[in-house]
Amino acid sequence: MAVDTETAVALALGAAGLALALIALVVAVRTARWAGRLRRAEQALLDGEPVDLVEFAVGMQARMERLEDDGEKLRHEVVSALGQLDVLLRRRAIVRYDATAEDEGRRSSSLALLDRNGSGIVISSVHAGSTTSIFVKDVLRGAAGSIALTPEEEQAIQIALR
Repeated sequence: MAVDTETAVALALGAAGLALALIALVVAVRTARWAGRLRRAEQALLDGEPVDLVEFAVGMQARMERLEDDGEKLRHEVVSALGQLDVLLRRRAIVRYDATAEDEGRRSSSLALLDRNGSGIVISSVHAGSTTSIFVKDVLRGAAGSIALTPEEEQAIQIALR
């Protein structure tokens, strides 16, 4: 089964997002548990109940170290995901232009997002008169995929491939 570039990029981004969400969920659950224990110990102190402060401090230090480790792991995961995203969309370019002779200010634009093989998508925002339309087209190895490209979209692809 062949997977087109847009689907592959979407799946990769979705997988990276899911991994980050799961890591964030684990960190949030551990933080919530730690905060609950802290509140219970604090309430015990306020109520005058006997509490072993040394045991409490050692436990808090161990929890903080685990949270710091989890935070470091999460940071590494985010850096890794951003690196993968950069590889997936290594080649990028924007071309701004006037869609019609009556327009001015170069309010239309085409954005090429391509991988290292020149495959990916071109997103165009075309402003004409009082309306703006958005088009997304696939690009396969530096050429039009299933839909013909405009000259501005081809220009964005050529700039991105340089």
